[in-house]
Amino acid sequence: MRRMLLLSTLMLAGAAHAGITRHSGSDAAVPDKQYIHVVSEKDSPVMQTWIKAKDGVYIAAAIRKPKGEGVFPAIVMLHGAPGGRGMEQLVGWSRGDHGGPVWERFLQEGFVVVVADYRGGDWNQMNKPSASGLVTAIDDGISVVEHVQKLPYVKRDAVSVYGVSLGGNLAMFLASRVPTLHKVVLGAPAPIWFLGYDIPAGGQRPDFAVTPPDPVYSKENIVPIQMPILILVGTEDRLLALDTRLHDELVKHGKNVRMEVYEHGYHDFVLGNQGQKRGDLPRGEVLMQGALDALDLTVKFVKAPR
Repeated sequence: MRRMLLLSTLMLAGAAHAGITRHSGSDAAVPDKQYIHVVSEKDSPVMQTWIKAKDGVYIAAAIRKPKGEGVFPAIVMLHGAPGGRGMEQLVGWSRGDHGGPVWERFLQEGFVVVVADYRGGDWNQMNKPSASGLVTAIDDGISVVEHVQKLPYVKRDAVSVYGVSLGGNLAMFLASRVPTLHKVVLGAPAPIWFLGYDIPAGGQRPDFAVTPPDPVYSKENIVPIQMPILILVGTEDRLLALDTRLHDELVKHGKNVRMEVYEHGYHDFVLGNQGQKRGDLPRGEVLMQGALDALDLTVKFVKAPR
């Protein structure tokens, strides 16, 4: 049985809760075949969908719904960098073609699963709202959520967002700007711009362990958040310090947040194999038991009342 070490549990004002839990475990690869292609496309075909963005361009999304008329809860899955992955990639993820179990697991649990794209571009312009009228990835995310909430087979007040890596930055801005979201899940998030950091022109990231967020900008983004937030990250992820910063800032402002840290977890480990070439991983992407444990925890978190 996995050993769980509770590092801290903090009780804040009112109903706000926060805590960081560390999970030990093995770094062994788990066979993924039993977890993918488990939902028939006859029962749940992939609906290739184009959602109109704020400026009239169209955002790609692959949607699968459980069998039946609904209404169903929904989860919007936001991938990592770069934006603009395209429909083919989204469809492959929604079917679990590469070995990742997350998308189909939510489908099995009775969720409409929306694998959504968002635009790419200059990192420091596209990953935060613009004051100049420029349409950014944040606008795309809002358009996607609003579209999903209006689908006739979706329960409007039961739409959650799951953002991974750069998609986690987008998910945090959605948490701030779409109060009707049910829950927000962050897998190895990169909330660089949400917390007020920028990446310099040379591309070198700040040292998040020693460089604090922008206190004014991060507070402005955090204060409106109303829904519970779950952060998942691995000990081998270089964004662990950044994600700890996010957790601590949410705690400071009295938000309902929990953070689960999984030993041996690499960046994006929570999704398993996404079909990406990962030169930073000696074995490439593998499905770990920690990812399956995190998935079980995530399902329970999203299904629980707000």
